[in-house]
Amino acid sequence: MKDERKFKEVIHGIKGAEKDKDKFCKAARIERQPMSKEKLEMVLGYIAVYLGMILVFSFFATLFYLCR
Repeated sequence: MKDERKFKEVIHGIKGAEKDKDKFCKAARIERQPMSKEKLEMVLGYIAVYLGMILVFSFFATLFYLCR
């Protein structure tokens, strides 16, 4: 399925989504804040650990599969 929208329409949609987020946050009486550096490092660390576990598991599964 090909997207027939033009670049300007896509940009307009993105800007509209940003305005909707601002309205939602204002209605909930919260402020939009960027993620802190510590939280970003923690999230990326968890992702790296999980990705490492998946890669190690797939390595040993492949090794055992090929050597049987």
